[in-house]
Amino acid sequence: MPRRILLVAGLAALVTAAFPQVALAQFYKGKTITMIINYPAGGPADIEGRIVAQHLPNHIPGKPTVVIKNVSGAGGIIGSNQLGEAAPNGETIGFFTLDVIAQLVANPSLRTNYSEFAMIAGFENPLVAYARKDTPPGLKVATDILKARDFKALSLNLQNSNTVNQSLSLDLLGIKYQAVPAYRGLKEVETAILQNIGQFANTSLPGWRGSVEPTMADLVMPLWQIAARGKDGGYPRSRAMPDLPTFEEFFESVHHKKPSGFLYEVLRTSSDPLVAMFRTALLPPNSPAEITGVMRSAFVTLAQDKDFIRDYSTAVKTDPLLVPGADAQEIITTLGKVKPEVKAFVIDYTNKLVK
Repeated sequence: MPRRILLVAGLAALVTAAFPQVALAQFYKGKTITMIINYPAGGPADIEGRIVAQHLPNHIPGKPTVVIKNVSGAGGIIGSNQLGEAAPNGETIGFFTLDVIAQLVANPSLRTNYSEFAMIAGFENPLVAYARKDTPPGLKVATDILKARDFKALSLNLQNSNTVNQSLSLDLLGIKYQAVPAYRGLKEVETAILQNIGQFANTSLPGWRGSVEPTMADLVMPLWQIAARGKDGGYPRSRAMPDLPTFEEFFESVHHKKPSGFLYEVLRTSSDPLVAMFRTALLPPNSPAEITGVMRSAFVTLAQDKDFIRDYSTAVKTDPLLVPGADAQEIITTLGKVKPEVKAFVIDYTNKLVK
């Protein structure tokens, strides 16, 4: 093809690509985008979401206002359902902690599967397990948790990723405990830990760095992290928490072998999608490709925004680890490929957990 034709074709492609941006700039100008956060105000998801909402308008054509709407309950499912039923017009987005277990067990309360949403982006975060230092007989080092018996492990609802991850970890380690899956959000869990209603819990990295550590550092200690899978298939420490052992390292330190077997497979199957993108930005099902593309681009440039990185790092004590929209969509797609026997086990496991 002659060079001139190639040049004209290239210019035409650029012009065509520019039209949606111009149209969307006009569309969003003066408008308000509602960002649904599916957990209560003041919790880890809310801390992170409000920083995103503050800086995101600068990266969307037309610079719309972004307002927060906390829709908590049922381990995040109520907020998920509300986004699933929102108009796919680009004026409502979600900033969620996904409930992976709810989709795995086909929880009837979850009216929209996560694979139906249009994924905008994700933020990778490890999960941090922690316990009160005065848990009998007393914890001087993290491995002392193995000496504790019948302490209360607090978590969210029964069929929730937070609950299942926590219980599977403790069961694999062979620790005796009482499961208390009874809380609407992790902020409520923190309050109960502070009041010694319970002694053990887990939380996201923003929850640990932005809330638990600043308020309870003298009272609790971190035990291990559930980190994202590495490119080599292993589980290295998150670069956000290089000094905290992974669950795999903790297990090997006390059992002198690597964790394995079906129970460990279930733990990683249910945890990998969660920690790979602990927070997820998403649009309602059937959102136009143009709006999805603009939002995905906005989050990519947001993650490079020095002011956003500064504020995020101040709260979370680490730089944001962005998962681009296409990668986030692929992670969610893998939820539909989970082995039937894993799904069946999780359903049975959660039914028996508090008996």
